[in-house]
Parts: sequence; structure tokens; C-alpha cells
Amino acid sequence: MPSKNPEQVDTGLMEPHKSKLVKMMLTSRMQIGEENQKIVCGLRLSNFMDHCPEWCKTKDDTSKNWMDLDNKMTESIAVARAIGHEWFLIPDDDANKAKCEEMEKVLFSIMNTMVYIINKICFAPNSTECETFDAEYARTRFTLKFGPKAKALEDIITGPFIMGDTLPVYADYLLYACLYDIKAFCPTALDKHAKLSEFMDKFWSYPSPIRRWFKSNESKEGEYIRPPVPHIMELLPEEMGQGDIH
Repeated sequence: MPSKNPEQVDTGLMEPHKSKLVKMMLTSRMQIGEENQKIVCGLRLSNFMDHCPEWCKTKDDTSKNWMDLDNKMTESIAVARAIGHEWFLIPDDDANKAKCEEMEKVLFSIMNTMVYIINKICFAPNSTECETFDAEYARTRFTLKFGPKAKALEDIITGPFIMGDTLPVYADYLLYACLYDIKAFCPTALDKHAKLSEFMDKFWSYPSPIRRWFKSNESKEGEYIRPPVPHIMELLPEEMGQGDIH
């Protein structure tokens, strides 16, 4: 989906078969193997952005989506929904659908706060003051923002998963992917959040085909959505807001 916001950097549309999030979700649905997954993505996920929720779509230059600097969270939410639709990982009832959407919104805020702090506050390609990435400062800034958002996540989770002690739904996969990346950036992020730590443990050990994924080398390498270091090297507009973010 082309970005309408001048603050965003055009990184090109996600190729689903290359996404670690997609690979994890497809493996859990017994869609196994690189070539098979590539074929499946071509056949069933080529129009994944059609599943982008209305709240997440960029509408104009004042949209809150300006925070999604590389569009990765917008695309990740859309592709997770697309897989959920194709492989029955979307709740049947409206109440749990609403919980999943609320989870998306909180994760959108958290992950875009993280990317903004890393790529704009603690490093910026067009800044003479942030030429070297200060990881410790970035983690400190992020931790202050993460606490309240982590509480919001825990309020949504019934326990151990979003719908309770039952089959994980698409938003559980999205939550795991985001928390994994957050821990890669800030290893102590979940230390004070027992419910999120329990979620991570239960999801990792869930007795389903997803165990095949967690035993693979691919599951141990790289990020699900974004790296924990600066990755947006294009010049970002000078007029981009320098104030604090929410």
C-alpha cells in the first residue's frame, strides 16, 4: 500500500514469504517448507493488504500512521489478519474480534514508538547530533513508554492467550512477534510483567505444529517485524515532529 504520508519512507510492499511472522504462522498451519510457503503466499496472500483494518489505513497527511515510519506494522497487522482469514485463526464472536483489534492498536503504538525512538530520537540519518546510535539511551527512553502499554496488553489477555486457555488466534501470533522483537531490543522489558512473560512461555511451548517452527534455526535468527537497531537510512523530513511521542 503506497504511503500518503511524507514523513514515511517508502520501503516497498512486504513480500509475505520473506516475513518471519508469516513463516511462523504458516508453519503452525502445517504449511511447511520454503518453496511450499512461497507458493502458498503467491496463491493466497498476494492481496494481503485487502485485510488491512479501517483504523490502520492511511487516510491523509494528518493520520496517526505517520509514526509507522517504514509501514511494517501496518503490513504486519494486515498479513496476520489475512492468514487468520485463510486458516481459521480469527475469532467467531464479536467480543473476541474486538479484543484482537484492541491488541493490534496497542501493539501498533508500542512498536512504532520503538522504531521512532531508535530511528529518529536516538539516531537520525539527517542529524548531526545523533550520528551514532546510543542503544542504552534508546532502551531507557523506550522503557518509560513501555510500562503503561504493557499493562494495557495484559488487560486484554484473558490468560494465557487472548481468548484464554485455548487455541491461539492471529493476534496472539502478532503479540508474540512484537514481544520477541521488543525483548531483542530491551532484554529486561518483560521482567515486571508476569502475564506477558507467561504468555511468551505458553506460546513457545504450545503443543501444536508451531513447535516445529520453534525448533528450526529460522526461528532463532533475525527479527519478526523490525531490527533492534537503526534500519531507516534514508533522510527523514526535517519538519517531522521532534516532541515526545505517545
